[in-house]
Amino acid sequence: MLQFPSHGANYEQLYKNFKLDMPEIVYDLSENVNFLGYPKQIENLWQQLLPKITAYPNPLAEPLRTIIAEKHKVSPECILVGNGGAELLTFYAQLYKGKKVILVHPTFSEYKMTLEAAGAEIVNVTVNDLVNYELPLDEIKCHMKAADCLYLCNPNNPTGALIQKNAILELIEHGESVVCSLLIDEAFMDWTGEEHSAIEFVTSHENVTVVRSMTKMYGIAGIRLGYLIGRPDLVSTLRNRLPHWNVNNLAISIGIECLKDEEFRLRSINENLAIKNEIIHFLKSYHCTVTNSTANFLCFQLQNPDETENVYFHCLREGIVLRHTNNYEGMNGKWLRIGMKNREAMDKFKEVLADWHE
Repeated sequence: MLQFPSHGANYEQLYKNFKLDMPEIVYDLSENVNFLGYPKQIENLWQQLLPKITAYPNPLAEPLRTIIAEKHKVSPECILVGNGGAELLTFYAQLYKGKKVILVHPTFSEYKMTLEAAGAEIVNVTVNDLVNYELPLDEIKCHMKAADCLYLCNPNNPTGALIQKNAILELIEHGESVVCSLLIDEAFMDWTGEEHSAIEFVTSHENVTVVRSMTKMYGIAGIRLGYLIGRPDLVSTLRNRLPHWNVNNLAISIGIECLKDEEFRLRSINENLAIKNEIIHFLKSYHCTVTNSTANFLCFQLQNPDETENVYFHCLREGIVLRHTNNYEGMNGKWLRIGMKNREAMDKFKEVLADWHE
């Protein structure tokens, strides 16, 4: 049986796993880090940043923690900075050992992995209409009565769909009445706008925690940086479980520079949107179904979904790496995810998919 990877990226290993000859030029569209890379200021300051590698970092990740708090208009005590969102998700999951947690599929595969490792009991709910992506609110609410936490991914990964804010508030308020917390993962919220974020609910509702990633928008996946926003007692509990100095000095300094550069974020959104619109038009010209993505990636389904695996491997042989959906519950491997990259990569993708259809 073919062994598909659980994440995008690391395409060299992918070719080895499938015993495929790797083309000389490979375009990795399986991961969703900003194709513009990182803000220019990081490169300009690199010589000033280097001396920081000899010193221990601030254990609270200051002054980045305070800058994040000011950005989101919350107290610094509500912020926990982590070595990427993955670290924070891992330690948050440990709060639910022996407890029930609801996952709404398809969703980020890391939730299931970290919750199972923590000994949580997972309750699965599936969204049926992946294009319009409307949550089955009544079903979720019903499960919340017996559950301790509900995980939501907004914008959703892998579809890129945005959950309406009124639906999130409805679930938060229901959660308060049945004593069920909500973890809202906003790893890709930077690609939309803060008006869609649930962070404002953290201070008004005690059952809300939000996780954010900085690696996607700011092209710093190798640095690892994310943060959690929650009530101070929860943040304190999690901090006591984290390793001391869990965020390195370079990450702290680079994170500060990233948050300063709003021009970079807006340019990234605009360039991503232009390319995404072209790809949507191209895919629809071949009668593909495309998700309503607000992020820097989207999912598409071929006119004949039974051809999905064949197209996936056709693309691999031609040097285009897409993200399979075999480990996304509710997609059954019948969709493909594509991250937006530079025009050269996207033109190559269009050429390869056009060849397939000839």
